[in-house]
Amino acid sequence: MSPFLNWLGTAPQGAVAILTAMLAALVAVIVALLTQWILGRRARTDFLTRKLEELYLALNEVSAHNVKRAEEVLPYAATGMHHLQKPGGSSVERQALDLHKRIVMLVRLYFPKLSSTHQRVFRRNSRVHDLIHRIESGMPSSEEELVRLSGSYGEALAAMEQEIIANRLLLTKDGLFQRRYRSDA
Repeated sequence: MSPFLNWLGTAPQGAVAILTAMLAALVAVIVALLTQWILGRRARTDFLTRKLEELYLALNEVSAHNVKRAEEVLPYAATGMHHLQKPGGSSVERQALDLHKRIVMLVRLYFPKLSSTHQRVFRRNSRVHDLIHRIESGMPSSEEELVRLSGSYGEALAAMEQEIIANRLLLTKDGLFQRRYRSDA
């Protein structure tokens, strides 16, 4: 027989009761810790899911803004628009700036793994914005260049949306096992 079983057989009556109570308390603490860990993970996943949905919706809004912005400027690409009303100062442009700020905030605070993809989106948006600024300043440009740059920006937005979809479980930290991050970069 093992020494522990020998001790149990010769132990005073109160020792077995104390040992049983200690074992029950240990099990209760382990169950409480496990429950808190599971609830904490679930709350974090729910929070990150809401933030990821917010980011995805902001990308959709920016994509719609990209089309509207190109449609507003396209008729003036060949001649410039220095003598016309400039849509760049409109509430549509300010709304897009607010959307981009929100996207930057969400990526930096909650989803840094999307940073390189977001930087690619930002660079392509800057190219479109620079071209529109040149057109608004009266410098003619080709319609093809505006369509090409705007399309490239739209493709970058779509690629970011696809990256979000492909990595949703990883970005929201849903699941017990780490998955490999998938990016087209």
